[in-house]
Amino acid sequence: MFLDTSRPKRADEVDGQDYHFISRLQFEQDIVARKFVEHGEYEKAYYGTSLESIRNVVYSKKICVLNLHPQCLKMLKSSTLMPYVVFVAPPNLEKLRNLNLRQGNEDMNDEQLKDIIEKARDMETMYGHFFDMIINMVNIDRSYRELLNAINMLEREPQWVPASWLSNTNMEM
Repeated sequence: MFLDTSRPKRADEVDGQDYHFISRLQFEQDIVARKFVEHGEYEKAYYGTSLESIRNVVYSKKICVLNLHPQCLKMLKSSTLMPYVVFVAPPNLEKLRNLNLRQGNEDMNDEQLKDIIEKARDMETMYGHFFDMIINMVNIDRSYRELLNAINMLEREPQWVPASWLSNTNMEM
């Protein structure tokens, strides 16, 4: 999967491999047409994750893993992509501090770690109804196994979805 961008292609980049390069005007038209799950501007160029690029990954029988801003969840959940949303919740301050140190990330102080915990609580409160699964990050290996088990279950067991997701009239999303 690649991001769309309106910035000019550099000499060593390949369209469709590094990014999908489109004009600024086309990018703005695609924003209005709601073709992006998320988008933003950086150094006077747009960058975004298009529904089409996600769909291409899904149609190729691969699992598409996205790290999105929670505001994107409503659009994603109302699309025909049928996402499975996993929220990874931080542990308490002491365990987060220990995880942080084990990862060799000593730059974060307690205030920054507290901020992570508080923002996660806010996300869960505001967007929790979009989450299909919550993994409490206490142990990285255990959390990884939980995620793998969920993926394996999703691949094996039938999933119930709204009938409107399966009709041809909604395939534009």
